[in-house]
Amino acid sequence: MSQLIYKDILSEEDAIKEKLEDLKRQVMHLHKGITCLKQCSLLSYLLQKLYEIREGLNQLEQGLLQTHLKCCISPNIKVPREVAIAVSKLSEKRHGAIIVMEHEDNLDEHLQGGVIIDAAVSAPILENIFYPGSPLHDGAVIVRNSSIQKASVLLPLAPHTSELEALDLGSRHRAALGLSQVSDALIIVISEEKGWISIALRGQLYPNLGTFALLEKLGDSMEDGKQ
Repeated sequence: MSQLIYKDILSEEDAIKEKLEDLKRQVMHLHKGITCLKQCSLLSYLLQKLYEIREGLNQLEQGLLQTHLKCCISPNIKVPREVAIAVSKLSEKRHGAIIVMEHEDNLDEHLQGGVIIDAAVSAPILENIFYPGSPLHDGAVIVRNSSIQKASVLLPLAPHTSELEALDLGSRHRAALGLSQVSDALIIVISEEKGWISIALRGQLYPNLGTFALLEKLGDSMEDGKQ
């Protein structure tokens, strides 16, 4: 891990601790007001505070995830901006997709089928591949060295888990999780039903991140780490 990324993580650690303390104060303040819920004006105030706490937790989750990814992924991996743009648009349109960012492990032994693309990473190409009804939209796209190598690739499926069932996540997320369990690839999934953006990494699934901004930051931070 480069010195630059290490210092950045320490700074983020301090910010996370400060955010946790602030959320703790807000929760304690909210707790004190619960005994007076019959007062409509106070109820409106408490609902607003609850909204602010929920937003704070969402920000905290994204900060923790970004730090986790920086710790777990080599600076040699980054999310190309074109991928982040495509992910944002696919999520907005609720077009299901799986985008695999290959790292050090060669993925060939875990992949089945697929059509060779061999083109530079491009948001329009990714959007066209995953357009509903496209001949290539059902499988995964493999990105290697900032190049789209293959599309319509089948990935190994992870077993059903209570987490996946509770979140009502289907085969795309099982495929992303399955590949992450046997390789160091970073897999981005867009849910067709919900429009969720999720990440699978090192056998863990991080669902519903809403992470266009996070993916951009991750890409920028990884690029900085190479300098």
